[in-house]
Amino acid sequence: MRVLRGALIGVAAVLAAGCDSGPKAGEVVMELSSPVADLGAISFTVTAVEPNTLDTLTAGCAGCRSFTTLSEREMRGVVTGDFGPGPVVRVSVSDVGARSAYAGQLLEASAPDYALVSVDSMQLVIR
Repeated sequence: MRVLRGALIGVAAVLAAGCDSGPKAGEVVMELSSPVADLGAISFTVTAVEPNTLDTLTAGCAGCRSFTTLSEREMRGVVTGDFGPGPVVRVSVSDVGARSAYAGQLLEASAPDYALVSVDSMQLVIR
């Protein structure tokens, strides 16, 4: 009887642990890696690999504003403000545990005076 009770407790523990292993919606932060310290705007895309999805996007830097178009798998956006390297975008996603399913790509960047800045040495990294 004790062996059976121990086995049942073990099975229950495994089943309970398995319930928490599904996707967990949440937020990922996209950080800008850049040698340029003063930026005024960036344009970018964020994509999700199926079955993962994107929900909303907000600016991740203080005093910045974001503008986006959204589909379930791709966002195109712009962040404006006075910022540099560090967190620039927060994206609500379907599974925060699948960070490799999400990618960001910089398209263009500008200085605070609106002069274009090369994005060749910059990248967006999901954290």
